[in-house]
Amino acid sequence: MLNNIFKLSAIAIAFTGIWDCAHAEIIEDEQEQMKLERITITANRREEFNTDLAMSVQGVNGKELDLDNGQHLAESINSISGVLLNQLQGAQGHNTAIRMPINYGGYYLYLQDNIPLQSPAFFNHNALWWSSFNSNISRIEVLKGAGTALYGSGAVAATVNILSESIAKSPQTSTVFNGGENNYSKFGFSHSRQVSDNNSIRVSGSILKNDGWRDHTGSKRTEITVRHEYQINNNQTLVNSIIASDLEQQMASSLSEETFNSDPTDSGLSAAVLATDPKRKSKYLRFTSKWTNYIDNDLYISLISYYRHRTNNYTATWNNNMPIVESSVDSLGLLAMIDLDHQDDSETTFGLDIELSDGDQFSYQPMTITTTGWGGETFNEGERFYDDTTRYLGVSPYAQHRRSLTKNLALTVGLRYDYANYDFDNYLGVVGDIGHGAQSLADRQDSFTHLSPKMSLNYHLSQESSVYLRYANSFRMPTAGSLYHLKTSDSNTAISDIKPELSNTYEVGYKVNFDFASFDMAAYSMNVDDAIVNAYNDSGIRYQTNAGKITHRGIELSANWQFNPSFDISVAYSRVKHKFDEFIIDAGRVDQQGNSRAKNYSGNEMKMAPEHIANIRLRYHPVKFSSLSSMLEIQSIGDYWMDDENSQNYDGYTVANLKLRYQANPKLSFNARLSNLTDKKYAQQAEISYGKNRFSPGVPRTLYFSMNYQW
Repeated sequence: MLNNIFKLSAIAIAFTGIWDCAHAEIIEDEQEQMKLERITITANRREEFNTDLAMSVQGVNGKELDLDNGQHLAESINSISGVLLNQLQGAQGHNTAIRMPINYGGYYLYLQDNIPLQSPAFFNHNALWWSSFNSNISRIEVLKGAGTALYGSGAVAATVNILSESIAKSPQTSTVFNGGENNYSKFGFSHSRQVSDNNSIRVSGSILKNDGWRDHTGSKRTEITVRHEYQINNNQTLVNSIIASDLEQQMASSLSEETFNSDPTDSGLSAAVLATDPKRKSKYLRFTSKWTNYIDNDLYISLISYYRHRTNNYTATWNNNMPIVESSVDSLGLLAMIDLDHQDDSETTFGLDIELSDGDQFSYQPMTITTTGWGGETFNEGERFYDDTTRYLGVSPYAQHRRSLTKNLALTVGLRYDYANYDFDNYLGVVGDIGHGAQSLADRQDSFTHLSPKMSLNYHLSQESSVYLRYANSFRMPTAGSLYHLKTSDSNTAISDIKPELSNTYEVGYKVNFDFASFDMAAYSMNVDDAIVNAYNDSGIRYQTNAGKITHRGIELSANWQFNPSFDISVAYSRVKHKFDEFIIDAGRVDQQGNSRAKNYSGNEMKMAPEHIANIRLRYHPVKFSSLSSMLEIQSIGDYWMDDENSQNYDGYTVANLKLRYQANPKLSFNARLSNLTDKKYAQQAEISYGKNRFSPGVPRTLYFSMNYQW
């Protein structure tokens, strides 16, 4: 199927190449936009051309975001090579596959305006729903692979940065109304203005409602952002911002194979569970203050302070006993950085990151449930599984130096030291066995340290092109939840022995930019050591330990081509292999007859690891009707194993989307979007869980529209 897609794209290019190449001003506008595409700020918090960076950083610009007009980040970010974001249950959540299989783990660092959206000690795979995507966004950037020295735990496979809209130079107000099937609606507004010569402000907000195309997947979300900029003098700027949101969404589950085939709109929940109306509720507040100072163009100082508060309460519908989990995290942080430009055309960066977080976690049984199948038992209403507070302190100094070795060759070296301390208080009042094979822990403290070296070489082949070599070490420390309140908790000895999960990334890349086209290629190998896996002690109690080695290898290709005034095409493609080198789970576990239940996956491929991820976007901007923009998008996900035993394969899927935008006049525009053009029935995620096939159905053909008015 994918080969046919590329053939059709090639035919379209050849056919449209005969079109009239008049109206050169349209090409010039596109060329200017492509120049902006080559500038990124995620790597070092300062604007740089992509060919000056020895790493793969790609983005989605504001013009593309306008055409996408998505109700979820996935509808834009999946156009970046090697990136797959799954919209879970058709609502606001997500899981991610970037240089990794589809997973829920803490291998990604999620930022807004270069500031983390969450604490690494309390990682949540849904963190991008706390960004201001629904009301204030100008660009998305993804740094693939391990982060630079500026980034610590979690920046293993990728760093995703949501960049806010800057404040307009003249007063500007806009409103937008989005509608669609399944009672989807969103109203958004934004107002931006200069209050005085050195003060400016932007206020944005949105209200979103959606019944969901599946049963019991409705959601409501309210969001507001405020950004204030104060120009202290010609060199100093102070930017204060607030992000606040309130999310409530109904919860569903994956489906059995029989239900998926007969009724993919089913919630996947039993009548008894539906009667409790399980929901996820999350409130988020983040205040940031950023002071920057440029001194004689040789010294740049940046101080970013932030406060975060978030709650996350939900019914764990993926567990047979459907427990309720309630949590809140409060964080204070400081990101300090000094950047020195030397006279010999070299640059040195020093920084210090500090964060203090308090996380309260509580889980209990809302109703009596008797589970069935292997290990079935009765969970009684009111049982508490954990009730605790964990205080986290992270301190991370770092240094990075870049210098030119020759006219065209630049070397960058970096070093980051991370110290993390956990202080755990247990309020259950019980230490030891609390039933269901779980253990309650006594109050304790644990700490982790890691030193991460980075090094890269970047060679300019010409003014427009470069090649690079890169090595980066990174780590993922265990979260407070994985340490202290698993359903079957760790023993004191096991926790003391656990180490951060380490990775080493080796990467080679090539970039070239022309006025009418650009091309990026990256090939990488990421080796993960001390992978955190489940094991069992002699009493059958599960704990976590470092016992795995995994290799992730792949190639990523990205191409953009404006081949005449009316047509342009972008292709994003990646091909990967995720393999267990050494991986044994359930080590030490035995059945009732004393036989080992350990499973050795060494040599197997990882589950839910698509062989390829491809996105093709063919855009049409008619010269004689320049107010209209359109896009045909093809998204293709390759086949993958549904379990780590490699016993069953899922074929993947290919879907098409159609997007239109009409600029009626300088103030008024209209959008229409038809998702899943052919109404293909597919699963966006398929796996074998507890010995049964489970499918998360993909969205059927769905129509959305919007109207935007700006004055």
